[in-house]
Amino acid sequence: MSGSGTAAEAAVAFEGVCFAYGGSEVLHNVTFAVPPRALAAVVGPNGGGKTTLLRLILGLEQPRFGTVRIFGEPPAAARPRMGYVPQVPAFDARFPVDVRDVVLMGTLDRRWAGAFGRRERRAAAAALERVGLSGFERRPFAGLSGGERQRVLIAQALAGGPDVLLLDEPTANVDPPTAGRLHDLFRQLAESLTLLLVSHNLGVVTASAS
Repeated sequence: MSGSGTAAEAAVAFEGVCFAYGGSEVLHNVTFAVPPRALAAVVGPNGGGKTTLLRLILGLEQPRFGTVRIFGEPPAAARPRMGYVPQVPAFDARFPVDVRDVVLMGTLDRRWAGAFGRRERRAAAAALERVGLSGFERRPFAGLSGGERQRVLIAQALAGGPDVLLLDEPTANVDPPTAGRLHDLFRQLAESLTLLLVSHNLGVVTASAS
């Protein structure tokens, strides 16, 4: 884990967290604090509890013991302040969705109902600009490279205006040059956001974490 700070000032803080699936403990007495606008990373083998840690931060799981706080609040209360980029999911390449449609999905939690409006479209355009994909709005998502699809998914998370961005194995399915460009993007985003990424690859952690 890269990152430091006290629980009182932290963007993400675990204090004595234990978690188990049934009788099998996955996390034991985990304590750490990540300050705002930091780039932090968690490394470990597959099945080592990394995704469980993200689920605890998102409030999708509850610790058996200990506390999880996001900017001093329980995860459920802080959920609107978090963005999540999962491992690149399988998708139907025949489904006719373009890049803007994918990014607009990141604004769903911020509106009540109806069609996407000017505010959401502006947020989507700004998010694509942040990840270096301005002008890609009408391109088919299925026609993008692996690295471009990953950037679109990051833009989707950014469109919701998060303060914390969680990334699950963000460079698992891209080549080394593309991974390097993503590392640069993460460092740029950490100037204004808190980023927490998980990976089974120590090289990813040393390249990305500050």
